[in-house]
Amino acid sequence: MTHTSDIDTSSKKAKALLEYLRTLEFIKEENHDGFVLTDEHTKILEQRRENRMNGTSKTHAWDDVKNNLGSKNKYY
Repeated sequence: MTHTSDIDTSSKKAKALLEYLRTLEFIKEENHDGFVLTDEHTKILEQRRENRMNGTSKTHAWDDVKNNLGSKNKYY
């Protein structure tokens, strides 16, 4: 029997629940798009979100980025 649940992982309790479920031998986790997000990727994404929320990340207008594609004036 298969059960599917959507869990909002924005809270520490939800993350803890998922980590616990992963320890159970009868739980099989599937990622339907074939992509597995590693702990390292999660840390990077969380840091980027934090930077965005506190205003320390750099952002660029999409039109500016499109206009500079292929030029030596890259956004790095």
